[in-house]
Amino acid sequence: MKKITKKVSLLLAGCLLAGSMLTACGGSKDKGPSGTLVLGEAEFNGLFNPFFTSSAYDKDVFTMVVETLINNDRTGEPVDGVCKYETPEVIKKEDGTTQTVYQFTINDGVKFSDGSEPTADDIIFALKVYCDPSYDGKSSTATLPIVGVKEYRYDDPNYAAALAEIDSKVEAFDPSQASEDVVKAAAQSLVESYGIELSQAMPGGEFYESDTVALLPEFYRKSLEKAYIDKNMAEGGNKVPDIAGVEKVDDKTVKITLDGVDPTAVWELGGLPLVPAKYYGGEFKKGDLSKVKEKNGEPMGTGPFVFKSYENNVVTLEANTKYHKGAPKIGKLKFQVVDESTKLENVKLGNCDVSDPSASKEMIEKVDEAGMHKELVENLGYGYIGISAERVEKEVRKGLMCLMNREPAIEAYYGDLATVIERPMSIVSWAYPEGAKPYYTYSKDEALEHFKKAGYTQEGGKLVKNGKQLSVEIYVGDLATHPSGPIITQMKADLESLGGELVIQDVAPDVLFDKMNTYTADMWVAAWQATIDPDMYQLYHSESNDNPYRIKNAELDKLMMEARTTLDIEERKPLYHKALDIIMDEAVEMPVYQRKNLYIFNPKNIDVETLAKDQTPFYKWNVEIEKLQMVK
Repeated sequence: MKKITKKVSLLLAGCLLAGSMLTACGGSKDKGPSGTLVLGEAEFNGLFNPFFTSSAYDKDVFTMVVETLINNDRTGEPVDGVCKYETPEVIKKEDGTTQTVYQFTINDGVKFSDGSEPTADDIIFALKVYCDPSYDGKSSTATLPIVGVKEYRYDDPNYAAALAEIDSKVEAFDPSQASEDVVKAAAQSLVESYGIELSQAMPGGEFYESDTVALLPEFYRKSLEKAYIDKNMAEGGNKVPDIAGVEKVDDKTVKITLDGVDPTAVWELGGLPLVPAKYYGGEFKKGDLSKVKEKNGEPMGTGPFVFKSYENNVVTLEANTKYHKGAPKIGKLKFQVVDESTKLENVKLGNCDVSDPSASKEMIEKVDEAGMHKELVENLGYGYIGISAERVEKEVRKGLMCLMNREPAIEAYYGDLATVIERPMSIVSWAYPEGAKPYYTYSKDEALEHFKKAGYTQEGGKLVKNGKQLSVEIYVGDLATHPSGPIITQMKADLESLGGELVIQDVAPDVLFDKMNTYTADMWVAAWQATIDPDMYQLYHSESNDNPYRIKNAELDKLMMEARTTLDIEERKPLYHKALDIIMDEAVEMPVYQRKNLYIFNPKNIDVETLAKDQTPFYKWNVEIEKLQMVK
């Protein structure tokens, strides 16, 4: 599980080839195999390079052109992609340490769209791009414990001493003494995350003290590491030309060795894009990825379509007749901006072939009335209400949990299009405990008992402790239309009837996430987007920098780390079940609902019999797009 709020996750793990194509609009008048399918998206950044893209909509384009080493099946299990999937080999060494070996062999028949055959060198090229000293994209591949990756990235076989010195400098760092460059880098990251003006995050700006200052140590470290790398590269560079744990076995096979066990590594490594090294820069000079970036607007790979142009905010792709799964039935794909409010109307009018309007009871009725074909697929994620362990004491948190009346709110909003869930995990994950029962039941009496355990007493109609009334602040985006809105308004009324106070802050999403990510909110209402692997370290570990709940529980930490020592799902399941119970007992997160995503298809334009069957969150309609046909 990984949060996707400030940062766009580019780990191609959620669905390696099941990108979220938001809307498909307008087939051409010729509905034959050479027809055109227009896919509607939000605005593009025009960065279609798999190494550097930062937008989900740009990613939707390049995943039609570039494939990853392996795929996943309908249940989220790894399977063959352009490479054969092989179960990783875990090796226990004589010194008591463990290593994991991954092997990827390019399948016969796979070709790039220019007709050339991919080799092991292309796989190694992609890995070296992600691990290059100058890499400044969003991938976290270089953080994997690949043998020799740090030596390669720092270009220093004896990097440990230098990093220890950097650690000591960061520990002694005084934010008030940060250089102008460090301050600007930290501020710019906020600009990219929230769309604010740079001046607002700089000294004197409204977000400087609350946000920028908190980021300064991180960017100070980055500046020290960059200076260290630049020094090494200036001294000749390439003292470490290869990554020790990456071995070219033969022309089609690569072995990658990791120290220890990392269950997420199969998706990080399997998510490497298979692209032609020669096209993307060939034998690029270490420390200089400018040649790779020259292809930011023109992706190339082994996918079902070939990139042709990006003009006037329209991307045009053409069928790859050399595609290893067979040439697509549709001749062209076009991506263009489509307004959210017009999706259903365009499908009804026949201007759009496919769309994904937000699922609601009203929308389902309209879709059925219009005679559209629909697919309802569970969302890979869930809605929740979070509480800060740092700002709200435990018994008060438990009391608040008992005031969350979830079922009526979700039933009224979604009907059977969503399910109330009982543990903080998407129900589509293998780690979600089957048959989980409610940990807290809605009860004002039970809530009051918890408040009393926290030391509060009812005096003069108020819940008071040490002369202060119980008061909690909660942040929510658009209370009136939010699925959890009724839960919050009822909480407010119930808490007030007991003598407490719930202050509702109805704010824009960027303000909500700002408060959440800077740990300055008592409570907040949000949703998580999940990945295939349910690793929980990022959100709940005491030492994680992205733990929004500020939860610190040694037993929970131990369970999460133990679950990281094995690749066996059956061994990991009970560990996560225990961990989820601890999180519920800590009362930092109330899971609320698991919703469904809606995809609608105009059967007058699309041959719905050619859609992917048995769609799941891991295997959506566009996974088998090469088989999709227009109605003739």
